[in-house]
Amino acid sequence: MRRQDMVRAVRPRLYRRLVLTGGIGVLFLGLLAQRLQSVDADRVVAAMAGLGALPLVLACLATGFSFRAVAGYDQAWHRHLRTAIAPARARRAGFAAIAIGQTVGLGVISGALVRWRMLPELGLLAATQLSVLVAASFLVAWAIVTSLVFWVVPGVPLAGLAPWGLAVAVLGLGAGLAFAGSALPNLFTLGRLLALAAADCLAAGLALWLLVPGELPLAAFLPAFLLALGAGLVSGSPAGLGAFEIALLALLPDQPEAGLLGAVVAWRVIVYAVPALAGAGLALHSAARRPVPAGAAVPLPEIAEAGLLAQGDLFAHRDGFVAGRTAHGLVALSAVADPRQHRSAARAEGRWPVLYKVGGRGAVAARRAGMRVLPVAREAWLDPVTFRTDIPACAGLRRKLRRAQAAGVNARIEPDPDWPALAQVNAAWVAARGREHGFAMGRFDPAYLASQRIVVARQGAAVTGFASFHVARIGGRQVWTLDLLRPDPQAPEGTGQQMIVAALTAARADGVRKLSLAAVPIGARGEERGPVARLGRALAGDAMRGLDQFKAGFAPRWQRLYIAAPSYPALLAVGAEIWLRVFRPPGLRGTGDPARPTAEYQIAYGRNPWQREEDTLA
Repeated sequence: MRRQDMVRAVRPRLYRRLVLTGGIGVLFLGLLAQRLQSVDADRVVAAMAGLGALPLVLACLATGFSFRAVAGYDQAWHRHLRTAIAPARARRAGFAAIAIGQTVGLGVISGALVRWRMLPELGLLAATQLSVLVAASFLVAWAIVTSLVFWVVPGVPLAGLAPWGLAVAVLGLGAGLAFAGSALPNLFTLGRLLALAAADCLAAGLALWLLVPGELPLAAFLPAFLLALGAGLVSGSPAGLGAFEIALLALLPDQPEAGLLGAVVAWRVIVYAVPALAGAGLALHSAARRPVPAGAAVPLPEIAEAGLLAQGDLFAHRDGFVAGRTAHGLVALSAVADPRQHRSAARAEGRWPVLYKVGGRGAVAARRAGMRVLPVAREAWLDPVTFRTDIPACAGLRRKLRRAQAAGVNARIEPDPDWPALAQVNAAWVAARGREHGFAMGRFDPAYLASQRIVVARQGAAVTGFASFHVARIGGRQVWTLDLLRPDPQAPEGTGQQMIVAALTAARADGVRKLSLAAVPIGARGEERGPVARLGRALAGDAMRGLDQFKAGFAPRWQRLYIAAPSYPALLAVGAEIWLRVFRPPGLRGTGDPARPTAEYQIAYGRNPWQREEDTLA
């Protein structure tokens, strides 16, 4: 949709919102004016004049604590969305946007404009989306905090409504998560937002309670304050004016109105007027964004998975490792040079640092760094130069090869394969198997496979299967790693074995000494013992057990691979997320013809509009 069309589509909704908000504000102001007719204005002024210096100072300190939490909303969302905005700038923009927005009303719109002013690199659309996320998350957090206060504080008249409030808050949270889409926050971000909202609301309530004259217990005041605050938020009027006062007076009927209103006026000056002026000053004098100097190119680690960057599930981290993200993990697919950098990078995103499929040395280094380590897979290695089929361990392999040869199957490297025919084979394979796997496993895409060695099996002229191999230089030597193995479900027996042997023959001609048949989950082999192996066996399924038997037929050398995380709960949580990403991957953006490098066939890492490209390589 063009920008002009978007503006035309949004404008009517904006006008309706303005009219509705204005109408609600006028209604509550009218009700407040009617209520004030019975209040002596001189007594309100006298109540304000009678406020002591100590309550005012303490109220200011509580307000400062409240706005320290307020500034954290934006920082939490910026960190989760990976906007590359410095935390200090995010906090300043968040403080100014919320301080101005809550005072002038229409907080989402006014806050978006302030954020756009102070963070111009975001753009107006991303600033608006960020404002919506901040506002929605605060409303849900306020509902949860209010419900918990009603549940915990004894003697609250409406305590029976607390479970219903929590239910509504959970439903609102679900709706908010659905709206967030690709910005889906993880439990770390949700917990941080809830803690910040609790600190904000309780500190703001404490600031007003300190100014209320008399001996009003905090336990009796706080529930009334939270409900009045919610009324002001929902009304959308500037500073919740009218709705807040009407609700607070109704919920505290035994409190002298003049003293309560005097405290509210002073509280509004401290909590709304002063922060709004400070926020306006920050927004007006915000420094222009200085261009970020382009960093040096990050060398890719010498691992076969580097080729998977083209599919978008993984990316090249600026600290020099191939990584993937799950909801709660920053997952490195190789041993990292500096575990502290990995921890810092994960902490900056609100995630756990996790190593996945690292070898024995990487596992030892991770254990020394204090991480918990468990075996996760076994990788099969072959030496093409010394590989032979005439050994006892390859008796089954020889039988498979004889059957494929008897059926007329031939396999060889094809530099320019018949991509439509390969696509048909892949479609048949997927129809028989259910789905392709993702994350650290490749999926069929001609543009992605064009950089690999492709072995094609044919029965006569008909394509009966294909296999693809990553080619990488590891330690100065060329290494081939199996990626896709796609025999047609109707192919003669032994077709898969024939393709692997053809790849070994081609690799031997190139002087390759290491060829990996890739990994299978721990537990796929029946004789392995232990809880991890039992879990892996339960999750692997028949297909993985069959794959393990297929690879074992080549008599490879097996290498155990490990997963490492800061704690066992982190291992369990992120391990489950990796499993879902592997066995239930999101759909690819498209497939393409390598001969047609147009935008239609380009694969890119799925990221949000406001995200920078600092962690990817061109």
